[in-house]
Amino acid sequence: MVAMSSRSSGPSAGSAPLGPLHDPADPDATALVFGDDVWTYGRLHGAALALTARLAVPAGERIAFMLPNCPEGVLVYLACLRSGAVAVPVNVRFAAPELARVLERCRPAVLVAHAAHLAVVDDLPSDVLESVRVLVVGDPGSSRHEPLGPVAESGVEVEHAEVPEDHPAVVFFTSGSTGEPKGVVHSHRSVRGILDSTSDALGDITAADVLQVSDPLVHISGFMETMTGLLRGARVILSDGFDLPGYVAGLRAHRPTLVCTHLDVLAQLARDPAADADWFSSFRGVYTGGDTVPADVQRDFSDRFGLPIAVGWGMTEAIWLTVNRRPRLDRDGCIGEPVGGAEIRRDETTGELLARGPMVMSGYWEDDELTRTALADGWLHTGDVGSRDPEGAWWYEGRIKDLIVRRTSKITPGEVESAIDLHPSVLASAVVAAADREEGQVPVAFVVTRPETSLTASDVIEFLRGRIAAYKLPARIHFVDALPLTVSGKVDHHALREPDGPDPG
Repeated sequence: MVAMSSRSSGPSAGSAPLGPLHDPADPDATALVFGDDVWTYGRLHGAALALTARLAVPAGERIAFMLPNCPEGVLVYLACLRSGAVAVPVNVRFAAPELARVLERCRPAVLVAHAAHLAVVDDLPSDVLESVRVLVVGDPGSSRHEPLGPVAESGVEVEHAEVPEDHPAVVFFTSGSTGEPKGVVHSHRSVRGILDSTSDALGDITAADVLQVSDPLVHISGFMETMTGLLRGARVILSDGFDLPGYVAGLRAHRPTLVCTHLDVLAQLARDPAADADWFSSFRGVYTGGDTVPADVQRDFSDRFGLPIAVGWGMTEAIWLTVNRRPRLDRDGCIGEPVGGAEIRRDETTGELLARGPMVMSGYWEDDELTRTALADGWLHTGDVGSRDPEGAWWYEGRIKDLIVRRTSKITPGEVESAIDLHPSVLASAVVAAADREEGQVPVAFVVTRPETSLTASDVIEFLRGRIAAYKLPARIHFVDALPLTVSGKVDHHALREPDGPDPG
C-alpha cells in the first residue's frame, strides 16, 4: 500500500452507500439526540443532503472541521461520505500553531469551525487560510467568516458519488515521532471495516440499541461510536464531553443499552458515592479501549452495577482489533481475541504485535516512506508488544513506540520538547512519560536553563500555553544541570528519573 495523494484517482468501480447513513430504512425513527434537539433518520438524511449541496466540494478535496460534539459534526462526516470529499477532523484543543500545521498538510477547500474557536482560527497566519472557505457554526459576531446557519432538510437531492473503495474518506491527524502531525488515512473500505469491527466488538449493534456517546467526534473514538450506531439504525445520545451529573442524567433519561468510553469515565461512575445500580440496569454491554482494566476498577464497577467492563485493543490506524469481554482479575493486560476479520500475529524477534484486516488504514497522508514502514509486507506494525496464551487470548505487555498516552490522547515527547526549547532561557529539555493513576500517563519535563538566567516551572507552563494544546502541558517540570546522554551523544530518556517519586515510564 502507498500513502494517499492529495487528489483522488477519479471515480471507477464505485463503493456502496453506507446503509442508513444514506438511505434510512425508517425515516421516522430517532437517530440522534443532542440535548433537547431530536433528529430522526429522515431529518438527518435530508440535512446531510442539504449540507452536501451547500459545501459543494468535489470528490478528493478536503473538508476540515474544528467542532465540539454537535449535530453539525455528524453532518460534515455524512456530507463527505456522500460527496467523496475527504473529512479532516481537527482537535478542538489545538493551539494556532498546531492547527496551522494540520491545515498546511491537508490544504482543505473548506474549514468548518465553531464560533467558540474563532480566536484560534483568526490567529492563523494569513497565508494558511488563503483560498480556504471558512464556515462558522454559531454566531460569528463581527468575524469576516461566513456563518453556516441552520442546516435543515431542504428537499435537495444530491447523488451519492461513485468513488473507488480505496478512495480516502477521512484523515485523522495524530502526533508524529518528530513532532509533525501524522495523517492517518482511512478509505471508504477501511471506514466500513472500522464500523463493522466496532459492531462486532460491541456484540452486534441493532436498531433496538441506544448508545450514549461523550467521546469527541473529531477523534477516532467518537467517530466510530456514533457512526457505527447510525449505520445499524440505532439511537445515538450525543453530548459534548463528560461531566458526571450530566452523564448520569443521560443514563436515567435515555436508558442506553451500550456504551464504549474512556476508562476514567467508568471509574468515576463506579466511585461516585451516589452510584446506583439502576444507572446501568438497561445495559447489555459496557466497553472501553486501552491495554488493561485494573482489577480494582473492574471490581468497583461490577460491584456497583453488576456488569463487567469489556476491553478492546486498537489504535487510530486500526480499530477494533481485539476484544475481551471476560474480566481477568488474576493479572492485567488481557486484550482478548480478534474481531471484525482482524488477524494478529507476533514478531518472534521483537515481540511486536502485527495486524491486518479490513479496518486497517490505507496509509499516512502524503508520506510514502512512513506508510511503507508501518505497513511492511501488508501487516500493520502496531508498536505494541504482546503474546497469546494457550486459550487463544492476546495479552498486552508494553509499547515499543515512545508515545505518551494521556487519557487516550497521544503526545509525542519531541513536540513538547520543541516547544519548550523555544524559550530563550532554555538550553535543552527532555520529556518522558510518567505513570499516573488517574490519567494513565502524563508528560514530565526535565529542563536545562542557560547560564545566568532564571526560570520557574510556572514560567515554562505560561510560555507553552497557546503554543501546544493544554493536554500536552507537562504535569511536572524539573530543572537539572545537564541531561544524561547515550554513548552516541543523544539524550538518554530512559536514564531520567524524577526526584522523590516513581521512575518515569
